[in-house]
Amino acid sequence: MEGIKEKFTVEITETGVDILGGEGQVLHFSAVEALMLLDILRNEEAELKRIAEESTPLPIKIKV
Repeated sequence: MEGIKEKFTVEITETGVDILGGEGQVLHFSAVEALMLLDILRNEEAELKRIAEESTPLPIKIKV
């Protein structure tokens, strides 16, 4: 598809997780920090799905 750009890349490293932004930014999370973030996102999953479905301009359903 034309016009789609990669916004970020998630890399699992030996020390944790790196999130690399398209413009060279890097967020590093230690393994413990990454697990805490994962727990938070899992707890908010239903709300995030609702927000994503409401904001999507396409007539699709997001399934995970």
